Amino acid sequence: MIPITKLSDLTTIQLYSLFNRFGDDFHDILVNTVIPIVNDVKTDGDSAVIKYTEKFDNVSLTSVMANEEEFQKGFDSLKPEVLEAFKVAKSNIEEFHKKQLHSDISYKRQDGSQLGLMYRPIESAAIYVPGGKASYPSSILMGVIPAQLAGVKNITVITPPGPDGNLSPVIGGICRLLEIDQVIKSGGAQGIAAAGLGTETITKSNIVIGPGNIFVTAAKTYLFSLGAIQIDSMAGPSEVLIIADEKADPKWVAYDLLSQAEHEERALAVLVTTSLDLAEKVNKEIEKDIAAGKGRIEIKKKALKNCLTIICDSIEEAIGFSNSYAPEHMELMVANPMEYLDSIKNVGSLFLGSHSPVAVGDYISGTNHILPTGGAARFSSGVSVDTFMHRMTWQNISREALKSYKDNLSEIAKQEGFDDKHGGSVRVRFE
Repeated sequence: MIPITKLSDLTTIQLYSLFNRFGDDFHDILVNTVIPIVNDVKTDGDSAVIKYTEKFDNVSLTSVMANEEEFQKGFDSLKPEVLEAFKVAKSNIEEFHKKQLHSDISYKRQDGSQLGLMYRPIESAAIYVPGGKASYPSSILMGVIPAQLAGVKNITVITPPGPDGNLSPVIGGICRLLEIDQVIKSGGAQGIAAAGLGTETITKSNIVIGPGNIFVTAAKTYLFSLGAIQIDSMAGPSEVLIIADEKADPKWVAYDLLSQAEHEERALAVLVTTSLDLAEKVNKEIEKDIAAGKGRIEIKKKALKNCLTIICDSIEEAIGFSNSYAPEHMELMVANPMEYLDSIKNVGSLFLGSHSPVAVGDYISGTNHILPTGGAARFSSGVSVDTFMHRMTWQNISREALKSYKDNLSEIAKQEGFDDKHGGSVRVRFE
């Protein structure tokens, strides 16, 4: 079912393709679709959002913003067991993210100068919550809670409307649970543009985060390039890399691979193992699942064409491959997984041990599921409280200190051709 190959048999070209897999070239989409949409929203505001929502979603909106009735109706529709599940997730996510809060830094040197660093929340933020093929109310928790803990004053959710033009009841209900009352009922590039630029009814956001399709990613990237917003990352297909030894349960491994495959047709699932026997047993379990025809069967079938099993000689070699691959999610299903923690360098979110499937982080453990994909974990991180904060340094330099810096500062300024006024701005204070 999934091709099996030895790591040593992969060619340089194949490895390059695995390690540099983001690959979405959205130049044509950007030029022909996204930029015109952004420009229309900039000029026409709400009417442009309504126009494109009707064009792409076949929904005629009377208002781009959700109303009180939609929030309350959604909340009232939540079954008690559903509401309880989201409350548990909310509590765990809040607990974990509270521990990420920083303290400001301030200190004084012997020469009397004071220096410091202040953390301040970004004033307005938007959270994109995908719709269309599936609704992701869990993404509201993952985006909104860190923003609230950071102290963001204005939080907006962006999500496509249902066929009736209203919010999905569960999304409306979770927004009410989190006390969010600003929701843009439009997805795609028009929803991103509305949040990033602001309209007559929508507060402009300074940062837009959350996963979406290629149009969402292109719109976020374009607005970032204009300096209009900050973004979290350029989201690609969901992915998992599982490192498993010969003692791992093949059915558990198969289910964890399939849990990524059921996301979307472009999802990536990679198994790296020291055991050919395990690899073959995992394939048999996947074959059984596909034959049963359960769940999102057609999506799983297409996604499995992107998947791969790699045989390594050791767990250390497997971790070395993972560090180069830099997966969004990585599971380490081996004996004594904590022993390897310091060796793991590039992962969006790490799941250690046989009882830590990716799904627990997706929903309820407390870590964030909005993560870098496509190898971006080599240089970026998932959403956290830090995502919604910015840092400001400050200094109050004493006269004694400035005088001691004067000559050295002038020498540096001369090297850059700025001594006339850079150096002069110091010297003039001592004339």
